[in-house]
Amino acid sequence: MATQILADGTGAADSADLPVSTGATLLVSMKDWTSRSSITISLKDDAGNYQPIGQLTPQKPAAVLSAGVYRFTRPADSASCGAFSA
Repeated sequence: MATQILADGTGAADSADLPVSTGATLLVSMKDWTSRSSITISLKDDAGNYQPIGQLTPQKPAAVLSAGVYRFTRPADSASCGAFSA
C-alpha cells in the first residue's frame, strides 16, 4: 500500500524521519512532478546528522532504500512535487 512521505507542494519542506528495518528494502518515488522538481534523500548518521545520499528528479524519479533512517527534502527552488513509498 502506498504511503505519503512528503506532501505535494512548492518550496522548501522536510519529511519526517522514515525508518527502514534491517533486512528490508523500500521503494520510494516522486509524485506529481514537473521538469524543475527535485527531492534530496538524506541518511541519518550515528551522530543524528543527515547526510545527502541521492536525489529524486524527473530523470530518476524512484529509488530503492535499504536499512537506515532517511529524510526527504524539497529545496526552495523546486517546482511542485511530493514523495511516497510503495
